[in-house]
Amino acid sequence: MSTSHVKIDGQRGLSLIELLIGLTLGLFIVAVAGTVFQAARRAYDLQESTVELSETGRYAIDSIARAVRLSGSSDLASPAVLGQGNDWSDAAISGLDARSLKAGTPGIDQALPATVNGSDVLALRFAGANDGSVVDCAGFNVGIPAINPTGQLSGWSIFFVARDARGEPELHCKYQGHSHWSSAAIVRGVESFQVLYGVGPDAAAIPTHFLTASEIDRLDQGLVLHGTTPEQRAQDLNRQTYWKKITDVRVALLVRSMRAVRTDTLDRTFDLFGPSYAAQQALGDSGSRMVESELPLKERNRLRKLFTTTIRIRNATLAMPR
Repeated sequence: MSTSHVKIDGQRGLSLIELLIGLTLGLFIVAVAGTVFQAARRAYDLQESTVELSETGRYAIDSIARAVRLSGSSDLASPAVLGQGNDWSDAAISGLDARSLKAGTPGIDQALPATVNGSDVLALRFAGANDGSVVDCAGFNVGIPAINPTGQLSGWSIFFVARDARGEPELHCKYQGHSHWSSAAIVRGVESFQVLYGVGPDAAAIPTHFLTASEIDRLDQGLVLHGTTPEQRAQDLNRQTYWKKITDVRVALLVRSMRAVRTDTLDRTFDLFGPSYAAQQALGDSGSRMVESELPLKERNRLRKLFTTTIRIRNATLAMPR
């Protein structure tokens, strides 16, 4: 009787070394996949933030440009246009340097000294229309007041920058409602909003100087006013004011992304009105030069883009005294 032995080939398990090698390879593959995913995610966030930034900046510039072009306008079918540009009518454009505003106060009264990176205030006035064709910066219809003997401009569009509850800077539109003043955020991420005002020899000429709001006010302070009473001198100031001689408005906005997407060196400098202006005026015009390294650390790694435009005032001849 013979006994046969059957040899069983094959592996019944893994050695410790083989197991460690397998785990190492698996972890390496997972790490590579994670790195690729993170890189793809960063590229996607960067692309999305770039598109979002461009859309935000263009919308802000377009909103301001529409309001500037509307400033000083009148319904030519209304008798109110006859009084526009007289000694009593207010200037169609006014502004403040390095200020912010409260939502409920009239116009640009009671301005706040605390501002976002020296951002300015731009106030624009215009006449309404009863056919619903005229809207303010918030999109509300502006009609013609039933009683307006001096032809005052009844519509307001005021732009300024303030921070929301989370500290994000926003460009606001302030407007006059039926019973009270209010404001609404137009776009988020506006780190600096700067305005210059073009003044020329007349409404049709190219401006010879672009000045800040403070410089316009200083020109007004140098006017020789006529009148024996404070009321008469105030009326003469309203007639002569340089705010009624503005023909162009130059606007610059530095807009940042909502998400932290940058990994490059965070030391860029943005000259909102160009290097030449910044070299001469940056110390006196707060916010016209923005240096990333001087911003709070948590805000530096945002994507940023500068938007500028110069708008010709179409209704300058209506807004000027005759």
